[in-house]
Amino acid sequence: MALFKGWLYFYLWYSSIFAGYVLLFCPLFPVLLISNKLYRYISDVLFTYWQFYPTALTQFLFGCNIQVTGDVIRTGEMSLLLMNHRTRTDWNFIWPVVYHCVEEKGKLAHSTKFILKDPIKHIPGPGWVMQLACFVYIKRCWQLDKLIFDKYVNYVSRIRYNHSLLIFPEGTDLTEQTKKSSDRYAEKNNLPLYDYVLHPKTTGFAYLAHQLLAENSLDAVYDCTLAYPDVIPKNEKFLLEGNFPKEVKVHLVRYPKSILPTSEEDLKEFLEKRWLDKEKTLKEFKATGNFLHGKILKCDKIWELHIAFIFWTILPFISIYFFFTVAWFRNIALVHTLFLLTLNFFFEGFQNFEINLQNFKDNVSVKVRNVIPNNQ
Repeated sequence: MALFKGWLYFYLWYSSIFAGYVLLFCPLFPVLLISNKLYRYISDVLFTYWQFYPTALTQFLFGCNIQVTGDVIRTGEMSLLLMNHRTRTDWNFIWPVVYHCVEEKGKLAHSTKFILKDPIKHIPGPGWVMQLACFVYIKRCWQLDKLIFDKYVNYVSRIRYNHSLLIFPEGTDLTEQTKKSSDRYAEKNNLPLYDYVLHPKTTGFAYLAHQLLAENSLDAVYDCTLAYPDVIPKNEKFLLEGNFPKEVKVHLVRYPKSILPTSEEDLKEFLEKRWLDKEKTLKEFKATGNFLHGKILKCDKIWELHIAFIFWTILPFISIYFFFTVAWFRNIALVHTLFLLTLNFFFEGFQNFEINLQNFKDNVSVKVRNVIPNNQ
């Protein structure tokens, strides 16, 4: 039964994403040509509503209890979420965490995005949708990633685009091999040895936060600590076999921009201090089985999850029906996919096209404003 549930989970999860891409995101493309901000709003509502689905799946299929404590994530703000990367499957449980800790007002329009490795964008379905949702893809080369961050910061600042961006500063998940590498780094740089986290890479976060603060586009940083009390889901195969944890616990601490340092060096030190706190918090958790501070954040609207479960489970069948019976709908999906693949292989992806399109619109707007006074 566990194996069946594991396979069912991944089938439902993957088919819902692919159906959302074909049925909802492909027809949405013309909106982007009209307004980047409107496109971001609609696509965020669609993607955030999909987040309800993995929340429903983990709860209904596996009885997984997601317990979040600490500070709520505020909508209408731009925030960075800093999380320890316990296993490579953490992303399965981040969606339920966000569902419970984002406050209700404007919840659907407040999207949570990740910083991801560039090859992920090529995965049919998930990689494509995350491009359309404006996730940030990096190449693990600082000279190139710095340019990617610059474009991202400039874009979200210009259109005043509020959302949450999740970062794994450790850069990889905690394994025996990565811990040894982290320990060697600590010994070389006279840093403390950690048992429950890896030493964070500070350059990317410090630069990104500094640039956002300089543009007055960062409202808060959240320190997010993730722990698995019982089963630690090591990899995708582990979950595919139905080995889901019964509990996942996350603790959030909010740091508003008023107390954030402004220089890159001080932001690096800020991140290192958060990881020292995180190590202490996880040691406390290991000893007690709980995060001892902060109120429990929980959304009890179970009817929302039931509706989302029905909607996203049925959607793949609707998309298949439309794809094979409605010619114009099929053509839209095929043309959009061909366009997306072209962007992936020749122009660094859809999110880069979206940013360049806004640049083009802004340049045209400036030229129009310059021409009108001259004509008058």
